[in-house]
Amino acid sequence: MGIVTLLFGIAILIFNFGNEYFALEGKVPLRELPSAASAMKRTGLDKDSSALGLTPQVFWPSQFYRVTMTMLPFAVNILTVKTAPVPSYRYRDYLAVGIGVLALVFCLAALAVIWIRRQPGMAALLATLTVSGFCYAVMLRHSVAYHHFESVFYIGMPLAAYTLGLLCLWRMSRARLSPLFAIAALSMFVLSVSEISGLGQSREELAVEAEEMAEYGPIRDLVDARATIYVPLPYLDFSRAAPWGWAYYLSGENVIFNEGRGPLNPPQAGDYLMLPTRKDTKALLTPEHRHIFLYDWALYDEWLRTVDWGHPIIAGAGWQVYLGDGYLMYVSPECAHRDELFLLHFIARNTADLRSDWQEYGYANADFDFQRFGITLSDGTCVVERPLPEYDIIAIRTGQYNGAGRIWGGEYRLPSH
Repeated sequence: MGIVTLLFGIAILIFNFGNEYFALEGKVPLRELPSAASAMKRTGLDKDSSALGLTPQVFWPSQFYRVTMTMLPFAVNILTVKTAPVPSYRYRDYLAVGIGVLALVFCLAALAVIWIRRQPGMAALLATLTVSGFCYAVMLRHSVAYHHFESVFYIGMPLAAYTLGLLCLWRMSRARLSPLFAIAALSMFVLSVSEISGLGQSREELAVEAEEMAEYGPIRDLVDARATIYVPLPYLDFSRAAPWGWAYYLSGENVIFNEGRGPLNPPQAGDYLMLPTRKDTKALLTPEHRHIFLYDWALYDEWLRTVDWGHPIIAGAGWQVYLGDGYLMYVSPECAHRDELFLLHFIARNTADLRSDWQEYGYANADFDFQRFGITLSDGTCVVERPLPEYDIIAIRTGQYNGAGRIWGGEYRLPSH
């Protein structure tokens, strides 16, 4: 099975590499193909992929935490944070619990090998299920560390542990308790599903997502076949409801994201501009839309250079910050300190609206950098647009900073309603 899996995986990789190589007309070296670059990053061969999440003191507690999550039914899982992902610095709080669960699992695996020694096939299967997840996690830790869904590869541990537990109980009870075990398992499953269903998207959120998806069709129809659509946002931050919608509905178009992703490193400017915010200007090509808006890039550039924003709410070191309808606009004619980080904090009126790991501070951290979110206009002006949160805020704190400290900054208190 292992040999077949290995050969099948190699065949898929060769097919992908060949597809990408010929699609790019052989102009891109093998090392820079998207699949090759992804493989290097996920296996750690890309030296630029090191980060805090890969350090042993963060990586291993996080994996112990995830194993613990897979071992406990959702309905009785007191460690599950049901409002937001667990921040990495809190994994250490669950280190002892995770180690205890791991010790239990491996003890059960050892007992299994001894207990069913007359069935070496079953013993080998349970032992393999127990350790296979960690084999995967260590090999691809550069991917596992930042993707919670890859916890599914630890599924062998609960499978082995619960199988052994049920076998022991079945032998001890002489099968008399089997119906009760089945009823208990089904009840726990129903309770877990009912709790999980309350964590999903509401009907209103699903309706917004559907509306967003529907707006990509008219955008695709408006764009010329050889034109480019420029999106001055990272693709995961583009849409609040459906961040991957563009990938499905605009897959055949030339979409350029500001992160400069892709082997051809396209220029920043495009023929069209796509944004999640509306500005009533002659550059707007989709005035009937409510969520995703397409602009003529040249007209939008002209409008940004000539629009009167009024008085800035905060200013300093060559930057002016203006408050728009649902967004902030940062403008710097001389592109001052464009390589430094931007501080952006939204102070909530009700801290309960914040993510659980932000509630103790009372504000949401939305710090960003120009390289991923900014636009350079034709006259050299730097512009950054950042959305306001959907919950009520009482103040905005922003500025720039570097390793030496704060460069500029200020706080703006919103008028009370």
